[in-house]
Amino acid sequence: MATPSERVGRGMEITGVDTLLVVPFDARPAVAAFLDALRRSWPAAAVSLDDGAGQVVTDLGDAAAFPDRGELAVARDARMDQHWEEHGYAPMADGAGPVALFYHCHRRLVVDVDVLGANGLEAGPLSGWTGVELVLPEATALTLVTHAEPVEDAFCRSVLELLREALGYRREQ
Repeated sequence: MATPSERVGRGMEITGVDTLLVVPFDARPAVAAFLDALRRSWPAAAVSLDDGAGQVVTDLGDAAAFPDRGELAVARDARMDQHWEEHGYAPMADGAGPVALFYHCHRRLVVDVDVLGANGLEAGPLSGWTGVELVLPEATALTLVTHAEPVEDAFCRSVLELLREALGYRREQ
């Protein structure tokens, strides 16, 4: 199974939609739990884990064995994996599609945050703050790649919910 980076490297047009999340902890256990949840739904799943330098051979049930940075690619079965090779992230006839999760654990993360920008936090606890610097001793940046925006597609929404649940939170509706 090719990783998401390898698929793009072969000249395939990027067709997936990114959902970005940042959590204030090492999310490798959550990544392993997310993969476990997908594999329970998809027992014949084709899975690859790449650390950016090449495929990682590890026990996918052992979060401690996951690299600090990874590209997880999951297809429901060999048929979906082949569909992914030929059509990118386009969903199959049943509405399901392949899933990729890029993650990167950071230590001593410092980020400038624009709380007044588009979709900013002007109505929240940081209301009126400018030039905010977010400082975290540990954090993980995650990018979930699905075939559509989760707010627009039931399958993609369910995958995002699996990830949120693995991360230990639910978004307020």
